Amino acid sequence: MACAICGGTTWDGAAAYIWDASQDRGRDHHGKEFAKNPPVSTITPWIGNHRATPTTEAQYPTENQPVGDNPKIVFNGIISNDESLGVHPGEADTSVLPRVLDFSSLVAFRDSLEQKVVGSYAIAAMFQDGEIWLACNYKPIWLRRYRGNIYFSSLRHHFPDGGREAFRFPPYSVGRLSKPSQTLPIRRVTNDNRALVICSSGLDSTAVAAYAISKHEDVLLVHFDYGCAATTKEIHCVWNIAHYLGCSYDVLSIPPTLFGDASKLHGPEDNFAEGIAGAEYAHEWTPARNLIMLSMTVGYAEARKYGVIYLGTNLEESGAYPDNEEQFILDFNNCLYAAVQNGIQVEVRTPLGGLMKHEIVPFGMLHGAPFHLTWSCYRGGDFHCGACGPCFMRKEAFKRNKIKDPVFSHEWDDPFWEGCIDYSHIRSIIEDPSPQTKDPTLE
Repeated sequence: MACAICGGTTWDGAAAYIWDASQDRGRDHHGKEFAKNPPVSTITPWIGNHRATPTTEAQYPTENQPVGDNPKIVFNGIISNDESLGVHPGEADTSVLPRVLDFSSLVAFRDSLEQKVVGSYAIAAMFQDGEIWLACNYKPIWLRRYRGNIYFSSLRHHFPDGGREAFRFPPYSVGRLSKPSQTLPIRRVTNDNRALVICSSGLDSTAVAAYAISKHEDVLLVHFDYGCAATTKEIHCVWNIAHYLGCSYDVLSIPPTLFGDASKLHGPEDNFAEGIAGAEYAHEWTPARNLIMLSMTVGYAEARKYGVIYLGTNLEESGAYPDNEEQFILDFNNCLYAAVQNGIQVEVRTPLGGLMKHEIVPFGMLHGAPFHLTWSCYRGGDFHCGACGPCFMRKEAFKRNKIKDPVFSHEWDDPFWEGCIDYSHIRSIIEDPSPQTKDPTLE
């Protein structure tokens, strides 16, 4: 069933407001219960339910929540396996919960939910002494402290102040209302051994790809073709990077018409900003690109049972691109619990989130990233132009590390690279250190 559940550590004016406001989530039946033996006589812990009868379920003439005795239970959701759990004809699916859930401990409660209940749920269970336990998968529970008491409801705006100071009970968790920061996770199906890397073929995503190879048994590179000027070059380089790292790759298409004329990356190439200007401002912004790519990759990951998605967003570019900011990825991850199927977990990780470009170079080299195979340039010629924003940033990043950038080997004689070490020499030391590179004091 769909409905609102609510409750709190005492019944007062705030509680009455919550009870009335939460009727926007259910108007078919109403049920409320107060604790029988609270430890303090001046407080009255309570739970309640406003029920919305699903189209697939019969309408009952009497209130069917709360259910049980000790604890009393209110429920929001749908139990998909109610018949196999023994729901009797004429009963609501909620009636089975007191019979199948184990309330001997929070751990036992969590385990019985995982093992017995299939479906969606937000549950509040109140014992005779007034203690209230909460549990939910993707169904929401919001909490609000007020004058030493704590209340809960299904939506934030049910609280007297519109939920200004309300906070979310973590999805896929169980815990006590009195200690909402101490929760147990409800375990979900994930496949942490399989990872996708959104790979543009550039410096950052290639560093992340090499990192992912070191962490997971199965890695696949996902490249997005959205019709930019360098598309052909990028796809060729992604193929080379995947071959070098010994992993698979796939190319997904985004119709260029989606972005219209809003993205300068579709050309003409003389529109690209260069130098510092190209590095410090998002002249080549493509509308919602990372959000679109991440959303598509989440669907790809769920369909093919990948548990982790990597993205090469970094601290350097967060100054110009809002979708490179770490908080964006945190916010995106925070909505994935409801973006994938119930009980499935997919997570986005950004190992470069706190790194600048000059820090990404050694990070990638230490993980064996094939920087000599990468393509960062907005233009699609035979060589990196050296002038657009990405070219400018990677050249400066390598120079700060006193290493010659391999994609600019055609200009290593330029005074710009004076005092820098040949990239291939550094790479050979990292990949196959010879005895003479060891510290003689250790022998």
